[in-house]
Amino acid sequence: MVKAHPLNAPHTAGLFCDMSLDGPVIGTLVIIVDRAKNLPNRKTIGKQDPYCAARLGKEAKKTTTDIRGGQTPRWDQEIRFTVHDSPDYYQLKISVFNDDKKTDLIGETWVDLRDIVVPGGGQNDLWHNLTCKGKYAGEIRIELTYYDTRPKPEKPAAKPKQLPSETDSPAGSLRAAPPKRRPLPSDPFTGQAPAQPPPPVPAKSATVPFAGAYALALRTLQQ
Repeated sequence: MVKAHPLNAPHTAGLFCDMSLDGPVIGTLVIIVDRAKNLPNRKTIGKQDPYCAARLGKEAKKTTTDIRGGQTPRWDQEIRFTVHDSPDYYQLKISVFNDDKKTDLIGETWVDLRDIVVPGGGQNDLWHNLTCKGKYAGEIRIELTYYDTRPKPEKPAAKPKQLPSETDSPAGSLRAAPPKRRPLPSDPFTGQAPAQPPPPVPAKSATVPFAGAYALALRTLQQ
């Protein structure tokens, strides 16, 4: 009996899954599989040859094998996934296998991407615990970077501020502003503004005393 490879296992969506059910493409997830530590040795003699496999949605990819990487393999490899608008793309499965005839599972984990696959993009660089049959199976360091390709929402145009008019204030409706008077032109020679003319003084009427007027008339008659 031929043992099925873990990456060829049927997806949770079933045999009749269709890529159209994933929804539109919203971005790209870039995974840097760095290294692992404290892995259990699945090989009886010598060092094991680990590689890392990642599954997102309906797609699975893997790194190259670190020959004789043993319990502390190093990969430092990049894996890219196209992200669709679907709940299946918020969970990333990471598995580490021993590249042997039996392809033994060393450890695996699920990575929650809800804080990574966000509008505008997200990023983190963390160690993740691996388990195998419910037991601790080492740790793996993975750097995740999500590039969001959805169009940014347009910001609403700011409304212009309306200045209060004079009629809106109670003081403006009762008292009008004083009229502005244009200043007098300056002297073309001195450059100084002329002094304001003094207010006109009413002219005094020439009054002659009554006695003086009578004497003047009598003197004229005598001549």
